Amino acid sequence: MKLRRLSLDELSEQAEAFDSAVEATAGIDHFCSASDWIIPAARSLMPARESWIHTAEDCYWAFMEGQHPEGFSYLEPLEAMWALACPTLGADNEALVEGLEHLCEMPGASWKIMALPGLGAGHPLLSAVVSRFADRWELGLGQSAVRLLIDLDGIDEFLARRSKHFRRSLQRSLRDAAQAAIVVEDASHSSAADLIQRIMAVEARGWKGQQGVGITEGAMHDFYKLMLPRLSQRGAVRVLFARQGERDVAYIFGGLRLEGYRGLQFSFDEEYRAYGLGNLLQYEQITRLCSEGVKTYDLGMHMEYKLRWADRQRETLTLLLLRP
Repeated sequence: MKLRRLSLDELSEQAEAFDSAVEATAGIDHFCSASDWIIPAARSLMPARESWIHTAEDCYWAFMEGQHPEGFSYLEPLEAMWALACPTLGADNEALVEGLEHLCEMPGASWKIMALPGLGAGHPLLSAVVSRFADRWELGLGQSAVRLLIDLDGIDEFLARRSKHFRRSLQRSLRDAAQAAIVVEDASHSSAADLIQRIMAVEARGWKGQQGVGITEGAMHDFYKLMLPRLSQRGAVRVLFARQGERDVAYIFGGLRLEGYRGLQFSFDEEYRAYGLGNLLQYEQITRLCSEGVKTYDLGMHMEYKLRWADRQRETLTLLLLRP
């Protein structure tokens, strides 16, 4: 197997082929392993690192080489902040393991640890890597990642799985919004520039924006500013706004990959907190996704407030390969 090394810019130029390899990889987080997520993350959220991206035979090994404060170097995915992205991508597990061996045996390589996240405990690729390297390398486990998911088998089915308290609270939010003449607009087909402007305007009036911990500035702002045009270009962004008259008072947005929707952000104007606009927009988004035939809604990382919406959770592990 002959591996060809790519820069981050070269990977971006062949994003379509890369994403095809992502979608061919079974049992991974397809949204957070694909170019829409990992390239913006590498350029905004992660520290400066050297590209260690390689490709061969419709497979990709998407790593970056970073420098640890203690002086050694390591390989990790383009997005390693949440350990969501799987860096070994392609349909052929045997080829992926062979490619990893080539990466590990490259002359002149100085890195000491390879972080391989994004695979579940029973994933055949994880088992194959452990089997191939266990006799020669020291193996360990790093950060795990737990996502919460909703099964989108129909809005009636979704509501039937919720508690009576949940349904009463949701009905109250719907009623209060209607009485206040708050309506929901699907803005998914707007330009990325327009969406960014409207989202940031609402975010600035939310509690996160007011406290400087939202997405109106800093690395998270840059992350979504880079991501939204990529989603918009392939028609994969899904954005709803709650509006009162001509004023946007809340938003929710996320993106599609295959049959899954990945929730990204939502916020509301603090002046409208009493209306339960988060509940309103989640319900409206779920309703639309069900009618569109989307199968799952990934709520993102495990957080207490998400549990009442979720049907199940999914955990992936990080395998550490330590060079002898």
